[in-house]
Amino acid sequence: MKFSLVIAGLLSLGLVGCTTTPVQQTAAKFEKVYEIPNLSQAKIYDGVRQWYAVAYGSANAVIQYEDKAVGTIIGKGNMKYPCVGVMDCMATANARIEFTSRMDTKDGKVRVSYDSLRYKVPSTIVSGIRYPEVDNPVVEGSKIANNTLQALDAMSSDMVSKIQNNEKISSNW
Repeated sequence: MKFSLVIAGLLSLGLVGCTTTPVQQTAAKFEKVYEIPNLSQAKIYDGVRQWYAVAYGSANAVIQYEDKAVGTIIGKGNMKYPCVGVMDCMATANARIEFTSRMDTKDGKVRVSYDSLRYKVPSTIVSGIRYPEVDNPVVEGSKIANNTLQALDAMSSDMVSKIQNNEKISSNW
């Protein structure tokens, strides 16, 4: 009897070490430096601020912090989830990506960063079935992250193009 108790005790101690550790998932981020030749830090900063105002309808509603002397603007924003393909777009019709953006300007360049990315879908009722709200971090390497990072790169490239074009337009009138 004692022998079986000792064996059972040893087995239970051995099984304690058999638990699995959860896989750590890394939050997705976007950071890229864009060259804007022949423009001063002040002009690039003003261009970024104007872009916020046009892209989001109101810079004041988005910008959380700004320092013109340093050349930094930090804002909170969101965009429609950039779905790819008919099935993906049907399944994610109401999905949005929320993020924190940071723009750091210097003479001739802007560093664009997006982090704290969250995938959000509001609660919905379809055919009498209630689906709960979804609010998850965007995880590096996922399909959602890949689609989102490509869209953020395109949006940032568009911002840089607009800054360059606005500078040409305002100097030629």
